[in-house]
Amino acid sequence: MSKKSDTPYYIGLGIIILLFGYFAVTNVISYVQNDAVVDSNRSDDRAPVADKFLKKFNKVPDFQFVNQNGDTITNTDLLGKVYIVDFFFTTCPTICTPMSRNLDKVTESLSKYDDYVSVSISIDPDNDTPAVLKDYAAKFDKPASDWQFLTGNKVDTYKLALEGFKSYVGESDNPAVRFEHSGNFALIDREGYIRSRKDAYGNWILFYAGIDENGFPAMLKEITEDAETLLNK
Repeated sequence: MSKKSDTPYYIGLGIIILLFGYFAVTNVISYVQNDAVVDSNRSDDRAPVADKFLKKFNKVPDFQFVNQNGDTITNTDLLGKVYIVDFFFTTCPTICTPMSRNLDKVTESLSKYDDYVSVSISIDPDNDTPAVLKDYAAKFDKPASDWQFLTGNKVDTYKLALEGFKSYVGESDNPAVRFEHSGNFALIDREGYIRSRKDAYGNWILFYAGIDENGFPAMLKEITEDAETLLNK
């Protein structure tokens, strides 16, 4: 075959190679932009997948409370564990019982992990003594190693909720209710940082809904999945 007759062949081959390269590069860029790249090579110097899909927010401030067994529990005691936090009070007539029931389901799902614990902090320490918390905890039949119910100084508790967790707590003008608080759960990683995912619209959320509220379902599946992601790092 002459060089002249070879020319269309090489031109055609060159076009095919260029087109293949273009589509290959385009697909890689698209996968990266849409978080579709899977971390299949987790070497020691690479960030794990959890760090990519779960945003790291602020670190939980120092705290010191007493649990249902009368033991002192601090944030330092929880380092190295993954835990979920909510704020509640035992005489709550509204959302606390549904929240606790939902957290009980999450706790049960994660009980196979020795380094997981649920943490419920009372916003009514005047009433919620360790003995009262012990009676409340007995409803859910979980050891303190799986679920810590904490109580302590009221000023410190409110500061922790409002500043540390950006979670609303306050006293109610309604004497039948007495206290108000959010129905959210917060997920904490082993280093003590609040972690969370994006919502359905691609926006980062700070908390997971702990109850069905205002037409939105509780995010029990999501927080359980994300806790497991952190536990399996």
